Amino acid sequence: MGNRTLASPMTDSASHKPRNDFSDFFDNVGSGVGIVDANGEVVWMSSRLAEHNPETLRLFTELCATAIKQFETSPTLHLRKRFASGTRFFELMISPTSDARSTGVLFDVTSRTRLNERLEAIDLAGADLLDLDAQIVNPLNVAERLALLEGKIAATMKTQFADQPFEVRLRNRRTEQLELVIGHGIDPLRIGESIYARASGNGISGRVASTGESYIGRSLDSDPLYIAGLPGARSSLTVPLLLRDRVIGVVNVESMQADAFSDEDRLALETYGRYQAMALNILDMLIVERSTTSERVSAILRDELTVPQQRLRDATRDLAAGKLGAYERLELALETLGARIRGATAGPKSVLGIDRLPRDRTVDPFITGKRILVADDDANVRETIQALLQEAGGIVENRSDGSATLELIRRAQDEGNPFDLVISDVRMPDRNGYEVYRGTRDCSPKCAFLMMTGFGYDPNHSIVRSTQDGLNHFLFKPFQASVLLEEVRKAFGAPE
Repeated sequence: MGNRTLASPMTDSASHKPRNDFSDFFDNVGSGVGIVDANGEVVWMSSRLAEHNPETLRLFTELCATAIKQFETSPTLHLRKRFASGTRFFELMISPTSDARSTGVLFDVTSRTRLNERLEAIDLAGADLLDLDAQIVNPLNVAERLALLEGKIAATMKTQFADQPFEVRLRNRRTEQLELVIGHGIDPLRIGESIYARASGNGISGRVASTGESYIGRSLDSDPLYIAGLPGARSSLTVPLLLRDRVIGVVNVESMQADAFSDEDRLALETYGRYQAMALNILDMLIVERSTTSERVSAILRDELTVPQQRLRDATRDLAAGKLGAYERLELALETLGARIRGATAGPKSVLGIDRLPRDRTVDPFITGKRILVADDDANVRETIQALLQEAGGIVENRSDGSATLELIRRAQDEGNPFDLVISDVRMPDRNGYEVYRGTRDCSPKCAFLMMTGFGYDPNHSIVRSTQDGLNHFLFKPFQASVLLEEVRKAFGAPE
C-alpha cells in the first residue's frame, strides 16, 4: 500500500469513534464498502472490505483515488470499474462525496464472470457444431455425418464437464421412445429394455423428456427416479434437447462424486443442448433429403423411360415380321433393360447387377461352408441375398423380423452349430439393427455381422451405435451384387 494508511474497520479515521449507526448496514452491502480520499488513504472501510487481501485493497484504493480527479469536473458522475485480483473478479461502483472523497462499493463477480466466459466458450462450440460445410458433409454417409457431430460434442463435453461420462438420447416422435444416439462411458440399456418420454416409470431421462424441465440428481443412491447407467454413479445432470419449444431428446451427464453438478452446470448444458438439438435436427433433415431425393429421381427415371420402352416393343414386332429370330433377341434385350430399370429404381428394395456377375462363377473359398443368416422384412431382398450366397457355397437361412432372427441365433448357439455371419437390415418391424447386432454379439461373440440400410436411412442411429461397439461392415441399399459378395468376403477375413 506504500505510504497510504488504512483506518480501522467500523471507525471514523478522525475521531476513531465507533460508527454503529451505519456500520452494521454497510457491512452487509456487496463485498465491502470504503471511503477514500484524494491521497489514496482509506478513511473508512467495512469489516467485509477489510477481509480482502492486500492486492485487492490496493486496487480498490487506487481506483477510488483516481476517480476523485474526475469528480472535480463532473461532480454528478458515477463510475463502474472492473478488475481482477488473483483468481477473483470484482466490479467497483464509485460515487463522489460532498467532502472531496469517494465512496467505493465492491462486488465479487467471479461466478458471473466465469459463467459468462463459459457461456461464450459454449456459444463458440455451438457455432462450430452448426458449421456443417457442404464440401465436408455432402460426401459423408449418415454414419460418418453423425460421427463428425459426435466428435465435436464429445470434445466440448470433455472441456466443459471435466470429461464426465454422458449420453445423448433422441425422442422418437411416433413411439416416444428415447433412443441412444451418442454414448460415452455410460452403459447402454440391455436388449429389450427401453426408456420413454414419460414422467414416471422411465427414470430421470423420461421425466426430463416429458416435462421439458432439467433435473440435477444430487444423490443418486437415494433418488427414486434414477435408473442405473454408469456403475457407481452418485450424481447426475439431465437437460432437455429443445428445438424451439419442442423437446426432441435429452442429454445426461453422470459423475462418481455426490453433488457434482451446480446450477451453473445446468445453465451451461441447457445452452449447449440447444445447439445439439439444432445440429441433430439438421442431420435428420439431410437424411430425409437424401432419401426423398433418391426416390424422386427414381420416379422421374421411370416416367422418362416409359415411351422408349414402348417404342422398343413396337420395333421388335416390326423386326420380327421380317427377320427370323430378331424378334426374340430384341424382346430378350427389352426384358433385360426393363429388369435393369426396375432394379435401379426400386431403391432399397433391390440388389443390383446380378446379371453382370460372371456366368461361370464358382463357389467362393471364403464363403463356402459358412453358416449365414439373412434378416430383412423385404422378401425380395432377403431371398435374393440368400440365393447369391448359396451359389457362392454358403449355407444360408433367412428371417423376416428381428425377434425371429435373435431366437434362431440363440438356438443355433445352444445346439453347438452357431452362425458364422448375420446380415441384418437396420430397420425391421420389431427390432432395430443395433438391437439385432447387440443380441448377436452377446449370444454368439465370434459371429461376424453385416448391417444394411436403405439410402443411409437410420432413424434409431443403429449404425453409429454399432460402430461405437466395434462393428465395421455396412451395406447401403441399393447395392451391387458384387459389392455384397465382397463385403461378405471381408467379413470372413478376405483381403480387400
